[in-house]
Amino acid sequence: MSKLSPKQVNLLNILVALNAWEKKNCPSIETQSGRSLYFQLAQTLLTTNEGEDVLMKQRLGDASERSMRDHVRSFQAAGLLTEKNGTLDARTKQILPTEKLTNDLISHLELFMRLIENRYLLVEK
Repeated sequence: MSKLSPKQVNLLNILVALNAWEKKNCPSIETQSGRSLYFQLAQTLLTTNEGEDVLMKQRLGDASERSMRDHVRSFQAAGLLTEKNGTLDARTKQILPTEKLTNDLISHLELFMRLIENRYLLVEK
C-alpha cells in the first residue's frame, strides 16, 4: 500500500467526517440510488431557468426504474420532493425538490464548508 500525502490525508479526513455526518443525518442517501436521486434533485437548484423542468424518467441514472420509484415515494413521504404533471405532456411526471430538501442540502453544504475550512484556506476563483 502506498503512503498517503499530507494533502490526501486531509482530504480523506474530510470525506470520512462527511460520510459519518451523512449516515447520522441523511437516511435518504444511505443507498446508491437514494444518493443519486438526492443529488439529481440538488442539481435542479443549479439551473438558471426556473421553468426548466426535468422529467422523472430522465432521473433514473444508473438505478433501476423500480428502485428509483421506491425512492421517489420515500422522498415524497419525507417531504423532500413533489411531483407535478409535465408542461408539454400531462401524462409525464416531473419531480421537484421541496424547501425541506433545500434546507437539508444547505445544512449538508455548510458542514462540508466547515470541514474544508478547518484544514484549508479557500479563495474563490
